[in-house]
Amino acid sequence: MGHIFIYLALGALISGQGLFAQDDEFQKWLEKDQAQFKQFVEQEDKDFAEFLKKDWQAFLTEQGIKTFSRPKPPKMPVAREEDKPKPQVPVKKIEELPLPPPKPVVKPKPRPLPRPQKQAITVNFYGARLNFPAVRLKSINLKSPLTSEKISQAWLAMAATDYKPLVSALQQTQKQLLLNDWAFLELIDKAVRKNFANDPNICTAYNWFLLNKLGYDAKVAFKADKLFLLMPSKNTIFEQPFVKINNQRYYFISLNERLNLSGKIRTYRGTFKNADQPLRLTLNRLPVFAITPGEKAMHFTFNGKQYQLSAQYDVQLVRFLENYPQTDLTVYFAAPVSGELNYSLLTQLRPMVQGKSELEAVNLLLRFVQTAFKYQTDDQQFGREKCLLPDETLYYPASDCEDRSVLFAFLVRHLLGLEIIGLDYPNHIATAVCFNSQIPGAAVEYKGKRFVICDPTYINADAGMVMPDFKDVNPKIIELK
Repeated sequence: MGHIFIYLALGALISGQGLFAQDDEFQKWLEKDQAQFKQFVEQEDKDFAEFLKKDWQAFLTEQGIKTFSRPKPPKMPVAREEDKPKPQVPVKKIEELPLPPPKPVVKPKPRPLPRPQKQAITVNFYGARLNFPAVRLKSINLKSPLTSEKISQAWLAMAATDYKPLVSALQQTQKQLLLNDWAFLELIDKAVRKNFANDPNICTAYNWFLLNKLGYDAKVAFKADKLFLLMPSKNTIFEQPFVKINNQRYYFISLNERLNLSGKIRTYRGTFKNADQPLRLTLNRLPVFAITPGEKAMHFTFNGKQYQLSAQYDVQLVRFLENYPQTDLTVYFAAPVSGELNYSLLTQLRPMVQGKSELEAVNLLLRFVQTAFKYQTDDQQFGREKCLLPDETLYYPASDCEDRSVLFAFLVRHLLGLEIIGLDYPNHIATAVCFNSQIPGAAVEYKGKRFVICDPTYINADAGMVMPDFKDVNPKIIELK
C-alpha cells in the first residue's frame, strides 16, 4: 500500500522570535493573575463568555429522522422473461460515446516528513502524516457537575491560547487536501485530540471553540457530566438525534461514538460573532487522501454472453465514508468516484456497450449492477442505514437499492451520456432514463420529458420494468445535477 506524507510549513512555529521566546512568554502569562489574563482575551471573546454565563435553557432531544418510512425487502424479486417489454421501433445506437476514456487522477507525490519541531503535533489522516502547531491550554474544569459558569470560564481560557497558528494551518490543509466540511471536522477533531490526550469534554470544548473561530455555527450542550457538540446542517442528517433551536435543527455531532440520547439537554440560543456557517455534507469533489487501491473481480451474463472484469477502488475513501453521516440522496448521486474506480471500471465497460443500441447498452449496465453484486439490506449488513458510494459498493460484500442506483446512474451518465433521474419509493430507490428514441415500458414524466423506469435492484429486469410491489405507486423524483 502506498503512503503519502504531506507537511505543511508552519511559519508561526519558526518565526524570527523563535520557539523558546514563545515558551518564555507563555510561562510568564501563566503566572499572571486573573486581571492580566483577561487582558489577553479579545473583547468579542469576553462578551461571548459573559453571554454564556446566563443564557442556557433546557431543550428536548428529538430522535433521528428515519431514512425510509418502511423496512426494505430482505430479498429482491427476479423478473420473468415473458414480462419484458419488446421494442417496437428502431432505437439509436451507441456509435461514439460522448466522453473519451478518463485518465487516472495524478495525486501529489510523497514528500518526506521533516523531523517534528518543538511544540508541533503529528496527526495521522487517512494515510497522510500532517504536522500542526501544538496548543497549550491553562487548566480548565469541565468535570461534573457541568455548569454555564464553568463553560464560560473554559471559553476565556481557550481564547487565551495561541490558537491562531493552528487555525491558519488547518485552513491551509483544508485547501490543499480539498476537504469538505465533514472531512475538515474530522481533521480538526484529530488535531484537538492529539493536543489534549483524548479528554472527552476538553476535546469537545476546543472543537467547539475552533469551529466558531473558523466561522461555523457550533454550540455545546451538556447533560449531567457530558459535553456535546451541536451544529445545524444544510443537508438533512438521518438517524441522528437533534434539538430544535429557533426552529432550526441542531444535530448532535459525534465523530468517535454512536449516540443514543433522550430527554433534555441544556444549551443556548445565541451565536458567536460571525459564526453562522452550517455544516455542508455535499461531496462535489473528493478529498485528496493517500493512494491505497483495492480491487474487486466481478462477472455477469447478458443475452447469453458472460462478461468478466476487475476494477479498483480507493481504500482510504472507503475508510473516510465508513461513518459519514447519512444524508440526502442527492448528495450520493452527485458525488464523484475515485480516480482509480473511474479509470478502471469505465475503460472495461466501455467496449461492452460500444456499438449497441441505447436500449441494449442500458440493459447491459442494468444486468451488471443487478447481478454482479450480492444483495443485502443495510440493516442486514451494517445494522443501520448506510448509503454507499460506488467505491464502497465495490469494497463491501453486498449492496442494496440506493447503492446500486447511485452506481448505475454514474455509469449511464459517463458511458452513455443519457439523462437520468432517481425514483424514491416509500422503502425503495430506483432510477429512470431519458432515451433519444421511443422505448416501450413503464415511464414517468418529468419536466416535459419521458423517463423510462430502470431498476438496478430488480434482478434481470430490463428498462421499462417495475417491481410488482410498486406498479401502482407514484415515486418522488430525485433530480440529478
